[in-house]
Amino acid sequence: MGFHEPIHILLVDDRPENLLALEAVLDSEQYTLIKATSGEEALRYLLKYDFAVIVLDVQMPGMDGIETARLIKARDKTKDIPIIFISANSKDAEHLFAGYSAGAIDYMVKPFIPQILKSKIEGFVDMYQTNNRLKIQSMQLHQKTQELEKTNRELVQAKEEAEIAAKAKTEFLAMMSHEIRTPMNGVIGMIDLLMDSDLQEEQREYATIIRNSADALVNIINDILDFSKMESGKMELEEYPFELNSCVQEVFGLFSGEASKKNLDLSYYIEDRIPAMVYGDMGRLRQVLVNLVSNAVKFTNEGGVYLVVSLAKTEEDRLTLEFTVKDTGIGISSEKIDRLFKPFSQLDSSMTRRYGGTGLGLAICKSLVQMMGGEIEVESKEGQGATFIFTICVHTHQQEDLRLYEEDRSDKYRLQGERQPNILIVDDHPINRKLMDSMLEKMGLKADLAEDGKQAVEMVAGPKVYDMIFMDLQMPVMDGLEATRQIRQMKPEGEAPVLVAMTANVMDGIQKRCFDAGMNDYISKPVKISCVKRLISRFSPVESKEWSDTHGAVRIING
Repeated sequence: MGFHEPIHILLVDDRPENLLALEAVLDSEQYTLIKATSGEEALRYLLKYDFAVIVLDVQMPGMDGIETARLIKARDKTKDIPIIFISANSKDAEHLFAGYSAGAIDYMVKPFIPQILKSKIEGFVDMYQTNNRLKIQSMQLHQKTQELEKTNRELVQAKEEAEIAAKAKTEFLAMMSHEIRTPMNGVIGMIDLLMDSDLQEEQREYATIIRNSADALVNIINDILDFSKMESGKMELEEYPFELNSCVQEVFGLFSGEASKKNLDLSYYIEDRIPAMVYGDMGRLRQVLVNLVSNAVKFTNEGGVYLVVSLAKTEEDRLTLEFTVKDTGIGISSEKIDRLFKPFSQLDSSMTRRYGGTGLGLAICKSLVQMMGGEIEVESKEGQGATFIFTICVHTHQQEDLRLYEEDRSDKYRLQGERQPNILIVDDHPINRKLMDSMLEKMGLKADLAEDGKQAVEMVAGPKVYDMIFMDLQMPVMDGLEATRQIRQMKPEGEAPVLVAMTANVMDGIQKRCFDAGMNDYISKPVKISCVKRLISRFSPVESKEWSDTHGAVRIING
């Protein structure tokens, strides 16, 4: 009902002259007065119209006002309409009680004072209009609520579809990672073995080109996967104590050869106030430094590349470290600096042709630095080199904590000098089995081979005691995680072998799943012989150099 429609008022009296008197008092353009001379006629009008108020005579022949009021209040549609009784009996308490009991909201005595009746009617009409407005607002609110509920349902559906799409994307990336890394594992591994053999100078040059190309392809794959994980919020930090100086030395060692070829000065300085041991994510810090130093060496033809690590802020055990990577290279023009940290962005297409790259490195660096609680910025002028400055937050840590961490990571397994260890390689891909077997053979170690998790479980259940198992994860029949769980249940703690996960799936969460299943450690494909040597050295006091010329008896024991 609109606010400006006429207001219906029902006047009920068996005497026409009384109805005319009421009509004279209440006559208004705002009101539509409906007159009834009996209770029955009044009830009929109530079926046709909505009334703001009813003025009802008490004493009428046939159905009196009391009975009419009771019938009005008994009907759901009309029970809330206010009723004003008009009676000639001013002193009859019984009439008053009966009227109020029947549902009257007010009582007036004939002859009534017109101004009083008119003001009362105006009050009830105001209430009626207010109620109507509330009803309309309630209906509008209900409609809006329904619209919001519909929108929420659509949003929930869209969210579910987005989650399904994100999950499909993640699974696709994991599958593609596995499918790409599996052949790359064979390429890089076999090249490593080939380069360790006696090669002519020309053959070694060819092998080096193949190895560098394979490494470049793996770096591109890693960049795409890292960016995808950051985009979906799946990237996580893995914090533990590490030596900052060793981390920086390792990064600079990677580029010392290239810097030497270009006759570049490559040096770093770490402020003395920084503790030797800090607690943070060394892997992600190393990734940022490798990217920045790599770019600096790549774009610098004379001069040098310099790194300064300083202590920017100290709050109890929380340290803010500032890293400044400065080069004397080609520099960056001011109008192009804003594009530096945008994904898939190259400052110049000619740079892509000359220097290569996906345009993801600095975008990944920015995300990693922010994850580690810092910020990154650049200062540069074209032709005058570039300076990248970034901060990260780490915590102080004592030297003994690193030892405890390493002991915890090794899970109390060690190789001891008793006999050759029994090693089992589990992988469904024949090239990967051959590669791992060749790597171990080059280290003076022999291994048995299994094609899937079920076969591995059966071999471990047999009479032969295996000391170390290299377990692929994605295999037919039974995957590596289930095989690991069954082996852990099968063998008591003192007889349990060291279990190492090998997988081409590098999506976040896979390491946790490996350790939850009972793995002792984890290596990612493509597997490098240097990684295998470092891993075995973690469980053995034997130095890696001995593997090439000494096949001393060793055994893995628990404790």
